[in-house]
This record gives sequence, structure tokens and C-alpha cells, in this order.
Amino acid sequence: MKRRVILTTTVLLSLLGWVTSASAQDDMTFSAEEMASPDQSGDSGDSDTGASDGGDMSFDVIDTEAEAAKASRDKAAENDLIRVIQRRPFLQAQRAEFAPMIGTNINDPLVNLFIAGGSLNYYISEYLAVGVHGMFSLGSDTDLFDKLIDDYELYPQVSKLKWVGELQFQYDPIYGKFTLFDTWIVPWDIYTLLGAGYTKTELDGHVTLAVGVGQRFYMNRWFTMNLELRDHIYNETYPGGSELVNNIVFTAGVGFFLPPDFEYKTLK
Repeated sequence: MKRRVILTTTVLLSLLGWVTSASAQDDMTFSAEEMASPDQSGDSGDSDTGASDGGDMSFDVIDTEAEAAKASRDKAAENDLIRVIQRRPFLQAQRAEFAPMIGTNINDPLVNLFIAGGSLNYYISEYLAVGVHGMFSLGSDTDLFDKLIDDYELYPQVSKLKWVGELQFQYDPIYGKFTLFDTWIVPWDIYTLLGAGYTKTELDGHVTLAVGVGQRFYMNRWFTMNLELRDHIYNETYPGGSELVNNIVFTAGVGFFLPPDFEYKTLK
């Protein structure tokens, strides 16, 4: 009887130890190292438990500011490749211009001149033209001329201009446009001129140098309105001696371009 009790007690203690050991193995508590990620704990995840890389919760970190800056630089580089050049509304190259004009002298207090003439130019390029210029004039004495004779018994030396013929070059350095009444855009340019020719006066004929500046307003594809200031420089021989003369004339006129139309030959 005593042996049976001892045997039974031994069996019960063995069962109790086995149950305690199983409970310890099934414990659901984890240490801090066990809860760490595989990269932190040093565990590769390829253990016998069957863990795989499919359960890894890693993420890629993107710097949004750097990406936005890069996109902005790429867009700026793309925009640098784009060039938008507005077409000129009026082309002059390989076209002829006939420009009649009328005007008067502005720097001689003793003689008034009524001037009629014109220019014929051919534009080698949009900015450079070669041509001829000519004008005739009708002169009359001013009131000051008569006053000097009547009051002081002086007879001033004057030399009235009869006609001028010149070969000239024009260069257009400035181009622009303005709005008229907020509805009509009028292109314009400013040109300079240099010429040489011959001037005939009442006293003699003279080799002449001409310099000037003008402004042209483009009204349509073939018609312009022009203003011009031109200085005819020559050496006049008066009865009392020779003198360098600057005969400055102001003229207003129009321009007709031929052919009356033009065609762009470059890309838009």
C-alpha cells in the first residue's frame, strides 16, 4: 500500500512538471529584444520558424522639397529652350520705297524756302537702304531782310537754294510701336541718313554733304507717313568771301513700298 502511494505521488509530480514546462513554452509575453525589428535585433528572419521577407514593414523616405526643387529646375531648363519672337508687322528687305515730301528751311532768318522733292530707296536688309534724294525750292525774302535794307540801308548776303541732288544711305537703328486710341497698333522706326551730292544756289554750284534723321510710321503693309530733318552742308562763295553753310530743312511726306505686299520666309 505504501509503495502504491509513493508511485502515485511520483506520477502526479511528473505530470505537474510536464504541465508547468508546457505552459512556460506557450507563454505569450515578449521581451524588448523580441519585439524589435529584424534589422534592429540582428535576426535575419530566416530561422526555423518560417518567417519571410514578405512581412517586413519597411518604407522608402522621399524628400518632397528636394523633389519639388528638381522638378522646378527641370521645368526652367525646358523653358530655356523655348524662344517666342513676335513677327514684325512690316518688312522692308528687298523692297523699294518712293517717298515724296514737302517742307521748308528752319535755320535761315533772311530767306524762306518752300521745298518739294522726294527720295527713292532700295532696302538691302530690314535696316539698311541705298537710294537717291532730290528737291527743288522756291525762295522768298523774310520781313527781317526787308527791315535791314529799309532801316539800316544794309544789303545782307543771301544765297537762295535752287535744287539739290544726292546719293544717300539710310540705316534704321530703332524700331517700336504705339497704340492709337487703344484700338490701332502703329509700328514706327527712326532712321539716320548720310549722303553726298550737288547743290545749286543763286550764286554757284557746290559739292554737298548731307546728314539727317527721320521717323517713319507704318499705316499698312505698303503705305507710311514720314518726318525728316536734313542738313545740307556746303561751302558758299559770297561777294565778301566764302562761308560754310548749314542749310537745314524739315520735311513731311508719305512713302509707298513696292511690291505692295511681302511674305515671311522664316519659321514662325
